[in-house]
Amino acid sequence: MGLGKIAAMVSIVATAYFLTAAVGAHVVMTQYNFFADYISDYAVGPWGWIYGSAFLASAIGSIALAASLVLLLPSQALSRIGVVLLVLVGVTYAVDFAFPTDILPPGAPPTTAVGIVHLLDALLGWVLFTVGSVLISSSLRHAAYWKVWQPLLTTLAWLSVLLLVVLVGVVISKAPFGGLAEKLFILDRNVWALALGILAFGAPDSVLPLGRRQRLLGDPPAFENHVIGQGRPQ
Repeated sequence: MGLGKIAAMVSIVATAYFLTAAVGAHVVMTQYNFFADYISDYAVGPWGWIYGSAFLASAIGSIALAASLVLLLPSQALSRIGVVLLVLVGVTYAVDFAFPTDILPPGAPPTTAVGIVHLLDALLGWVLFTVGSVLISSSLRHAAYWKVWQPLLTTLAWLSVLLLVVLVGVVISKAPFGGLAEKLFILDRNVWALALGILAFGAPDSVLPLGRRQRLLGDPPAFENHVIGQGRPQ
């Protein structure tokens, strides 16, 4: 198994862990309101380590997914800006873990410096993800294997944009279902990551860019093979 597929597998496992931990946190932390309370609240309290660890899993998963795309995607189908944004999304997850949220009523602004960092970082991560996912998904149409799933991934990416707009509107209006809006956005984001990770893991070796494959495996460049071939006795 090559490095690209190992990275894809790490991404799949990390995303699956996030989804499992998120569900588990909701099961054991019944003091929160599923519809009103934001999901970051579940990282605070006696059982907060469950969803807190999900932040770290997402950080690892995002960076691993970005690495798998760099290693597996043909150059013409790789959105370099999208991959960089995906790495930055991973960093924002780690920051969210290090700076937990303030527990506040829906729509209320944070009251501590730590809470402010968490909120601003979360907003940044949401925006970076939506832009990065659209760029990455749109570029997949340039490769035969990847373009089969490109419509689905592009739809999920644009759906995340729509859900983010709805989420921001709900937060600003202080509506009592901000938690639900955020959870729908996060669910869409993770379905996108999981689908792309599965697609990357199943990518045939033949779609690897030649030059990139040679660098990873230590093969001589194509022109050296050509010269060696010409020098062989007939």
